[in-house]
Amino acid sequence: MSMLFDLRRVSAAEAETLVSNPDDIFFFLHGSEPHVPPPGFFARLFGAKQESGHRREWQAPADNMILSLDKNWHVIHFLLSSSAWAGDLPRSTLLCGGEELGAVDVGYGPARILQPPQISQFIDFLESLDGAGFGAGVSAAELEENEIYGAYPDWSSKDAAFLWNYVEDLKLFFSKAKENDESIVMYLY
Repeated sequence: MSMLFDLRRVSAAEAETLVSNPDDIFFFLHGSEPHVPPPGFFARLFGAKQESGHRREWQAPADNMILSLDKNWHVIHFLLSSSAWAGDLPRSTLLCGGEELGAVDVGYGPARILQPPQISQFIDFLESLDGAGFGAGVSAAELEENEIYGAYPDWSSKDAAFLWNYVEDLKLFFSKAKENDESIVMYLY
């Protein structure tokens, strides 16, 4: 099973709701409720409430509201931050930026939300990059040594050029969020 990374643009109202009620993030992202086992024998015996079975309506986001980095998220983070899991902001925004939305595990840990000021800082950083130099000086051995998920075993400039397309997508996605005064929810699943 693959580990995938998605970013979702959300309106200011949605962001405010998610920050104030982060326990609902799983439903917001996936449209399903986390599995809650039925009450056990003693819970039923002592009067635990049963779920009503009522399902909420979920509205799937428009395709242009989501950007998927697929399995390339870790390699992209490494190329941007020069670190496997950390790094200085805004370089490490993908894995370290924003605020955790509660403690609900949405796949591989909690989702995080970037607010407009953080989005602007990341756009400025992305705009400072040069596609010609992206990934230069990185080797397959370095990716392996840092245990980068989804690493390219035969790393070459062609791989860096392919991943640069994701950087361009990030620029457009973040710019659209900035233009619309939106926030961005990021999650690994």
